Amino acid sequence: MKKSMAVIISVFALFLAFSMGTYASTKYKFTFDGKNKAVDVQIINKKAYVPLDSVVGLYGGKATYDDKTKTYAVTSKAPAKDAPASQGSLTKTIKDVTIRIDKIVQDADSLKVYVSYINKSKKEAMTGDSLTKIVANGKQHGFDFDFNFDRYYDKDVPHAANFIEPGVTEKSVIFFKPVTADKINIVLNANFEDYRFNDVKIQK
Repeated sequence: MKKSMAVIISVFALFLAFSMGTYASTKYKFTFDGKNKAVDVQIINKKAYVPLDSVVGLYGGKATYDDKTKTYAVTSKAPAKDAPASQGSLTKTIKDVTIRIDKIVQDADSLKVYVSYINKSKKEAMTGDSLTKIVANGKQHGFDFDFNFDRYYDKDVPHAANFIEPGVTEKSVIFFKPVTADKINIVLNANFEDYRFNDVKIQK
């Protein structure tokens, strides 16, 4: 009986050691806005868990713990209201499809939004120039087909294909009538997903 019990305990210990070794050796990748980040990911009951301070830190915030009150406190680092948009804020990724605003320029003829569509997914992606809209001085401006058509072909500017294959980057220039604002909010689109950019400075 003792011998049988010893064998059972040995087998259980071996199984436990193997399981723990397998668990410890499993590494999961973590990406933030399409970029790999060194964040420890643990899978428990088919759910992903990551350290609170790591995720909060990606947004520029800070997480602290008060052992006395048993309280976790998160402090955000929101950008100043009038701060100009940084280069990082001009790029957004949804489901492995990235839209980047390269620049926004205005002259007497038009306001031009220079955009790059980057398909990092494994399937075809649809661009959405015609779904673009901007907000300037509290007024919304939608895409004007005639206004854009004249400028697309008369000036031979970049015009992204409607559908782009995996790994492909396409560029477009989207035209709007001139506005009096120095900054605009803009909504771009790919795969019928809205990509929102706020307080983007206009180069004049």
